[in-house]
Amino acid sequence: MSGMLSDDDVDEIVFRAAGSGDHRGAAGTLEALAERPDTHSETITRASLLVDAGSQYGLAQDWSEAIRCYRAAVADGSACPVDPRVWLHDGLLREGQAEEADALRAELKAAKSADPGVYEAVAESLEAVGRLDDAHTWFTMGYHRCERAPVPDFLLDLLLVGRRRVRVALGHPSDALDEVAEDYMETVGG
Repeated sequence: MSGMLSDDDVDEIVFRAAGSGDHRGAAGTLEALAERPDTHSETITRASLLVDAGSQYGLAQDWSEAIRCYRAAVADGSACPVDPRVWLHDGLLREGQAEEADALRAELKAAKSADPGVYEAVAESLEAVGRLDDAHTWFTMGYHRCERAPVPDFLLDLLLVGRRRVRVALGHPSDALDEVAEDYMETVGG
């Protein structure tokens, strides 16, 4: 591959892996591209490629390799669509490193991001490992911290949909925010 990478180039690597199941191979390709600054652009950075590589290792259930990539992305510090610490948090939780994940989550909470993607990713990671009360907290906190931020409304709605899903699993009664989530699901679900 020569020249600057595009989002389509990265998507092609990911889609090919989804079709073939060769997530480890895709991760290796993405890591190799991460080390080639001549292919990077404003949106395709070393950190974003390392996050994508970590995601592929995660799909291969190789969480130690995923964590290695996520740590490198955090250390790199170049631009990423979503703070790479959320993916490191996910890998740590799935690898059973709860104490380090909890410390990282406290760091993320203290950062008070206005990016709904941060809260959604952390909440979904918590939900995936069965920490539903914590997931509920993150979905709710994300909505309240981002509701006045200049973000598309649908991102806020997605936080509420996740929150509603967790509330149902916890057996909580419906509230006003659940009704907003249900309205959104009716609108998009038809």
